[in-house]
Amino acid sequence: MLLRFEVSNHRSILKPVELSMIAVDKDREAARTLGWGDEKALTVAAIYGANGSGKTNVLDGFAWLQHAVGASLRGWDSAVPRDPFGFGVEDSLRTVFGLDVVVGGVHHRYELEVDDSSVQFEALYSYPQRRRRALFVREGEDIVFRRGTRITGGGRELLTSTTLALSVASRLTAEIEAVAAVLRGINFIGVWPRSFMPADIRIHRFGFGRGRHDWHESLLEVFGDESPKVPEGGDRGGRSRQDSDRARALAMLRFADFGVHDVEVADHSDEVGYRGRRLRLLHDVAGTPRALELGEESSGTLTWLELMPDLLAVLQDGGVLVVDELDSSLHPAISGKLVEMFQDPKTNRRDAQLIFTTHDTSLLGSLNRDEVWLTDKRSDGSTDLTPLSDFRGDRVRRSTNLERGYLQGRFGGVPVVDQYVVREALGLDA
Repeated sequence: MLLRFEVSNHRSILKPVELSMIAVDKDREAARTLGWGDEKALTVAAIYGANGSGKTNVLDGFAWLQHAVGASLRGWDSAVPRDPFGFGVEDSLRTVFGLDVVVGGVHHRYELEVDDSSVQFEALYSYPQRRRRALFVREGEDIVFRRGTRITGGGRELLTSTTLALSVASRLTAEIEAVAAVLRGINFIGVWPRSFMPADIRIHRFGFGRGRHDWHESLLEVFGDESPKVPEGGDRGGRSRQDSDRARALAMLRFADFGVHDVEVADHSDEVGYRGRRLRLLHDVAGTPRALELGEESSGTLTWLELMPDLLAVLQDGGVLVVDELDSSLHPAISGKLVEMFQDPKTNRRDAQLIFTTHDTSLLGSLNRDEVWLTDKRSDGSTDLTPLSDFRGDRVRRSTNLERGYLQGRFGGVPVVDQYVVREALGLDA
């Protein structure tokens, strides 16, 4: 599980901001036990704020760190492609990241500091029995591993001034590789770190430049009948893993669009001779199933379909799902049910976590005070990130009408609109 993420000097973020998944109100079913002390973790975090206040940049920093683990080994030759704060800050100021996760039931903390030319500091710590031990600590090109750690397969030679140690984790210990695998496995939807983005890439709204073909193929693996059958283990009455996945996916699709009766996979050929398979949704029309092509479906249904591959995977296996603008094209009732799906231990048995940005204030009715975060702009143009639980201490209680309070501006995070300026700009005031 993710415990916290920190970043400074990245895009609109100058001073350190921290997104914490540690529960403030611990006596709730949605707060999950960590296995040490009395701390509990959250499965949901929502970031609110006015347009341009830096909501997406918080997620962008998180995505940058994940992408760096996979890219630094082969893609960083002579420079670090960071994206520092751009308003009046010296280039020598480092970009700093911090990440706390639970791996194998043990708390681990990863720290990274980079400038334009190299990795300046990197460290990984673990806390068995709540005592810190360093798995490795790096200052520039000098790196010290915990006693007994052996680097295999020429791993030491791979650690250049621009290569993260986590990028060569498979050459290190199983524990270090497990932490790297958790970070690599985080699912980002609608977020691509700008500094890694090729100029000519085709960006689709969902999934790291992933095109419509990719998520359609993922859905074919779930709903199709040609994928290999893999037993789930145990006596399941002969049902395959694919059968189970299909049932879950169909239940989620019906949940989002109650008019969907079933899904069929049909053979398809286009005007240039390409042959393949495609999905069609079957709608119940007066008791008769009627097939619709995906192009005929509503934008809300398509948005839900695009979410489903990552959503199914994270709920089934655990992990973190990060979504920018969760409410885009989704009915508020569906967004609210999705949030509840992660909060409820019955539907989220693997402690999967959902982190998202949104403008949908109706979701505040489904969120606790420690699950809400607010972005605002400081006077220097930088982003500030504040948990709602910080406002007025215990006076912001679970019984508070968070939606009304937010819209009234009691917690910040809402745009200030001068109606006179708007009318003047539109030429409505003579």
